Amino acid sequence: MPKVVDHTARRAELTEALWRVALRDGFDAVTVRSVAQEAGWSPGALRHYFPDKAEMVLFAMDLVAEESARRIQTVYAGMQEATPAAIQQHLEQLLPLDTPRRIESEVWFALVTLAHTDARVAERRTQIDGMIRDSVHSVVLALREIGQLGEGRDETVETQRLHALLDGLVLQLMAEPPRLGAEDAQAVVARHLADLAEG
Repeated sequence: MPKVVDHTARRAELTEALWRVALRDGFDAVTVRSVAQEAGWSPGALRHYFPDKAEMVLFAMDLVAEESARRIQTVYAGMQEATPAAIQQHLEQLLPLDTPRRIESEVWFALVTLAHTDARVAERRTQIDGMIRDSVHSVVLALREIGQLGEGRDETVETQRLHALLDGLVLQLMAEPPRLGAEDAQAVVARHLADLAEG
């Protein structure tokens, strides 16, 4: 009788192994071989799930998207209406302010790099870009709802500006050595939100 394999459980096991490698050694160290070794599998067995690096990046990006969305939902849990503090925390979930979020940004950079040569990855990058833009747009809408978006501010333009600001902060936080620290980035976001409240 053939052995029944619980693929959901095996993918969960691989997920844990992948993130252990990434957190310990950085996402550049995530390869079929390193994750297989971490999980105690043979590389051949792992390739059944991830035949190449692109598949691993796509899988990791899905995990990043899920975790980011979960954190943002937690920020607003139980709130009837957003608060300025919650909106600041929402935006901070998109920045590499600690080790796990730094790894998430490394996954994003890997996605961007592979998107130049792999159509599957390029499509996913477009989807993720849209998700980030939607998340930033939801912040601008929330600011308007609570009276923290200055009169005459255009929602589309302010979404683009805020998205660009976050992208720039990610680059400066991820630079080696970093161009600014976590507290500096938080202060920049707070200053921008304060500016948005002005007409």
